[in-house]
Amino acid sequence: MIGTRLRRLRLARGLTQKELAAPKYTHAYVSSIEAGHRRPSRAALEHFASKLGVEVEELLTGRPADLSTRLELRISEARMALSGGRIEEAAGAFRAVAKEAKRFVLPRVEARAEEGLGLWLERAGKPEEAMEHYQRAEEILRDEPVTARVDAVSGKARCFHSLGDVRYEIHLLETLLDQIERHGPQDPDALAHLYAGLVFAYVEAGLLRKAEAAATELEALAPHLADPARVAQMNMNAARLYLARGDVEAAQRSLQRAEEAYRQLDLKTETAYAYLARGYVFSREKKLGRARQQLERALAIFQETGDEKDLTRTLNELARIERLEGRLDQAEALLTRSISMIGTSDTPILAWAHRELGHVQLERNPSAAEKNLRIAIELFELAQQTVDIAITYRALGDLLQARGEAGAACEAYRTGILALEPES
Repeated sequence: MIGTRLRRLRLARGLTQKELAAPKYTHAYVSSIEAGHRRPSRAALEHFASKLGVEVEELLTGRPADLSTRLELRISEARMALSGGRIEEAAGAFRAVAKEAKRFVLPRVEARAEEGLGLWLERAGKPEEAMEHYQRAEEILRDEPVTARVDAVSGKARCFHSLGDVRYEIHLLETLLDQIERHGPQDPDALAHLYAGLVFAYVEAGLLRKAEAAATELEALAPHLADPARVAQMNMNAARLYLARGDVEAAQRSLQRAEEAYRQLDLKTETAYAYLARGYVFSREKKLGRARQQLERALAIFQETGDEKDLTRTLNELARIERLEGRLDQAEALLTRSISMIGTSDTPILAWAHRELGHVQLERNPSAAEKNLRIAIELFELAQQTVDIAITYRALGDLLQARGEAGAACEAYRTGILALEPES
């Protein structure tokens, strides 16, 4: 109540009712307000606020006028801490901000803090727990403009991706995009975030025409983006599409721009994403030395910052290089470590690790290789990643052909081709 807040602030500043009232009002007027018998006029509120050194808003709501700005700053600092590997500091700050924002009814700030907690758990390889925070953020923002929900929905979509449901990831992003395009407001940063996420998801699902269309929309939005983090994310996901097209030079240019943006923002973990992606590209160009250099830089940062999800992706890529350079024992050790870390927390990454382990074991232990390739197929099917299903069936067919099982090999090749056929 206004009266309670007025009395608390007056006593905190050592003022009597008479001193607060003078020269325009009487101590009896102040007393009646503090007792809850009268509501002050706007002019009286402005007078009291001036004497107390606060804004009128603080008297009306109990919320300091600069509270939202201060909490937003704490969230930005917490994101920096998370990116730099100061996990406990970041998590504690997100929790504290969420609590204070809820107390003072600042839904957007509270939601951003919940999204921060979701990101922390996502990077720790706990997508189900992360999803709870993204869902909570979305619920907090239910009465806000639809664009305010972009980060919460995108985070939830990524969690479904990690759990192997790429189709539902796409459904979430497309649904929110449709709502924004129909009802607005037309926020370029929000739209770019959704289109960038869709480029990534479409490529993973083998929907390259849709990925091309989303990338075209991204390119049109690029000149209008104000948030450098959105620009970096856009370039990261555009690089993925360029690579799927076979345009390696364009992919490298996009990754370079993403790395520069993340460096300017001093986001350590995000900069490592660019190292990982560039290592991936160099590896596919057969520039294995340069690939190893980039991947080892990424590995060091992910280990330092506790980003287990991306650490396992990096281990898988390094294992591939070890295999291509003939160091099969080292490759198998890296993949075994990766698989043990992933558990069941990220289906696509786990599938990739089992497929790579199958390649490593191909000559030394064909039976184990077949087992790992079949595990990879099951996981890729669960994640509905049609291109990877086909690639893995081809590897399985090659293995069976080498063992003289021509009929089984033909069946594997046929099944892989069918996986690429569009659904009717």
